[in-house]
Amino acid sequence: MLTLLQLFHSYADQAGYYEICLLIFHAADYRDLPIIRNTWSNLIDQTHEEQIAGKHTAPWEVVAQKIIDIGRRVGLNENVFPVNCILQLLLQHDLEDYTHDFSIRQRPGTNKELIPINNIAWPIDIFITLEAPYETLVATLESIWYAQEVPFNTNYGRKLLAKWMIYIVEQWYESTKRNGVPFNGTENAIGLADCLRVVLSSGELTGTERDWVERGRVIRMRVEEVAR
Repeated sequence: MLTLLQLFHSYADQAGYYEICLLIFHAADYRDLPIIRNTWSNLIDQTHEEQIAGKHTAPWEVVAQKIIDIGRRVGLNENVFPVNCILQLLLQHDLEDYTHDFSIRQRPGTNKELIPINNIAWPIDIFITLEAPYETLVATLESIWYAQEVPFNTNYGRKLLAKWMIYIVEQWYESTKRNGVPFNGTENAIGLADCLRVVLSSGELTGTERDWVERGRVIRMRVEEVAR
């Protein structure tokens, strides 16, 4: 009888059954992060390309639902569902395949057509739906911000990172203020205050981004009130 890992190497991976691969990893308590990360990357790309080939008008919705379904099946097990890795892959996927600026229809330096999408928060909402820790989401965005790696190091990429950070902190505030402890405590708020100070003072959100500038100002004020 074949072991689970033999099934992965001989059949599931070779055939491109990436969802099955991830479930095999979960059942086998497999922990090789580079292989798990690569499998997630392949799953995202494969799901996206299948929807493009099928003329789906909102491929990101299918990608999002696929990840939510797997996340629920594995119970957000950190070995097979590393939130920080998957979030970074999805943000990169958003930057490379979609555009939130409808004046930009192609990736700079390429002929690749970008898909216009209004919903800027779709990658973040996946993890909010799954109730992943906000601390992890913020830490991942902060790490990407400081690393300044491709494709996040362009003006457009930095602008999106700033918006994603604002959105995450807004959602964290709304989800925790009901229990009387915004951001789950003062210590988190202090860290958020420092993070927002750096991101919002970077000058990435200017001109036509007035609504995001105002949202950033409001949430930063709320964070600083909690941090005092």
